[in-house]
Amino acid sequence: MYEVIEHKVWKHTNGRTASLYGSVPYLSAEEKLNWKVETVGFTVRNNRTNTVGIGRKPWATKAEAEAWLNSHQ
Repeated sequence: MYEVIEHKVWKHTNGRTASLYGSVPYLSAEEKLNWKVETVGFTVRNNRTNTVGIGRKPWATKAEAEAWLNSHQ
């Protein structure tokens, strides 16, 4: 039902972040140059409902996320 996936966010050169699952955080091609997608940890996706995350910060390592997954299946 769940699978471990990378937790990715949009990250601005000044350190701001934005969700990957909303609209893009820039309004122009020029602004787009300041944003890139970065992996910032690991989370889980529910493949039945296609939802991502479980209401907590992402785990730092894939092993930590897999340990949670193994204890909840």
